[in-house]
Amino acid sequence: MQTVKKIVDAQLKEALISMTTLGYIEEHQLLTDSQLEDAKKSLQALFLRTSGEETMLRKLILILKTTKTINKAFTDVSKILAGISRSAETLEKKLGALAHQFNRLRITAEENSDFIGPFMVFSREFLNRIRVLRSAMERYIGVKENEARYANVRRIAQEARHRLKDRLSGALGAQARSQVEARIRKDVVQTFDYGEAEKKLKSAKRKSRMMSEEVNEILADLKEMCQMVMNPDMREKTQDHTNLNGATYDDMYSICRAGFKAHLRLGKTKQGMIELFKLYQHAYGMFKLDFENLNRAIAPMMSNADIYFQSKEEDQDISSKREKLQKIEVLIPFVERTAEALPEKDTRKYAKFSKRFSEIISEENRHWSYIGGDLLRFKVMAEAELSARM
Repeated sequence: MQTVKKIVDAQLKEALISMTTLGYIEEHQLLTDSQLEDAKKSLQALFLRTSGEETMLRKLILILKTTKTINKAFTDVSKILAGISRSAETLEKKLGALAHQFNRLRITAEENSDFIGPFMVFSREFLNRIRVLRSAMERYIGVKENEARYANVRRIAQEARHRLKDRLSGALGAQARSQVEARIRKDVVQTFDYGEAEKKLKSAKRKSRMMSEEVNEILADLKEMCQMVMNPDMREKTQDHTNLNGATYDDMYSICRAGFKAHLRLGKTKQGMIELFKLYQHAYGMFKLDFENLNRAIAPMMSNADIYFQSKEEDQDISSKREKLQKIEVLIPFVERTAEALPEKDTRKYAKFSKRFSEIISEENRHWSYIGGDLLRFKVMAEAELSARM
């Protein structure tokens, strides 16, 4: 008879802890209906479910915060693209004004063949190269954004998995006492497999390298074009001057200089052409600096993610999840602490344990202190239900 009394007391004590905690969880909707059903199976099942939800919420908040900060950061970084667009617009306007001037002068077939035609073809190709560069840099920003996001998702998943592993290595999480608890533990652990994030990160890094090479190839192409509008004595010494398709660029500086000497009446267009030449000459250097500045702006995001993603701004979705997380965070040490009191010699009888349970709830300077009043209320409700069952 005494053994039966001990078993009943043990069941009642565990039920009191579970029902008190579950009452708080249900009121604040901290677990889904299916998770709640699992949690009701036993004190250990309750601990496993709340531990898993705490880790998942922490991971989700960090990912949401990271994504929001990345989006803002890359919006700022992409302003560099606006500078490239302005350069293209400036060149297009100046080229348009010069073409209009040529039309008014009624260029002859010979003048067109000697240098006006080749100059216009070269200029339109140069302008097209700038547009191609802008498009490539825009795609580069996109793949770097993905790389930053996946790098941080992987880091967050790793941290979450380590945190959960430490949590489940304690007394309440280490050994499953039933098939239900074993299933819950397996479900919770599998949730934090970061293999998919690792796979996506490798793919994003590969795409980043490919896009970086593409941008550098376009920049190299523009550099060769810039060389062709410079005085030959000031050019870098290279073996050839070819474009991305392997075609050789014309020496536009020499062609235009000879053209103006042969066709003196076009001298009035010389100043407009010289202005374009100046823009062409420094375009490569400016765009190269833009690309370097872009990579410099992105670098901290990749190497110092923990510092970079500290953001004071939180939207409503993140704030609500953080509030939910804070409630779950205090419940876990509460369940652990009350579970420790279950086998205490001086609380073997249910009545003594009930008093001890109230003392634990009311302990000062504990994680759960600020919800102590709510927990005491749910304890009273739980005891009334247990008494009614008896």
